[in-house]
Order: sequence, then structure tokens, then C-alpha cells
Amino acid sequence: MKIYKSKVWSPVEIVSLKLSAILFGMIAGAYFSEFTKQYVLIFALVALILAIKPTHSYFRGS
Repeated sequence: MKIYKSKVWSPVEIVSLKLSAILFGMIAGAYFSEFTKQYVLIFALVALILAIKPTHSYFRGS
């Protein structure tokens, strides 16, 4: 399995990846904030869902 390969990303995949990274950064950067701690599972779930599509497309190859 080739890990590093060229791929042309669609705009939807780029937006999903960026939003996933932003939400992960909110969790990691503001962990001690009461708001983030209260909704950490929701942020993590949304980040995971947004990361699935670009990851799937990358490894699928099309």
C-alpha cells in the first residue's frame, strides 16, 4: 500500500478537512474551558465525521 500519493482534492473534501482540524484544535487548545469541556464529545464526533470523507477518498484512490 502506497501511503504518499498525489491526489486532487475537491472543495468539499478540503472544507471538511479544515473544519475537522479547527474543531480538533478547539478541543486541544481550550480543554480547560468550561464550554469546551461540556461539549467535548459533540466536538469530537463532528470532527470525526468531517474527517471520514477526505480520508476515505484519499485511500480509495478516486
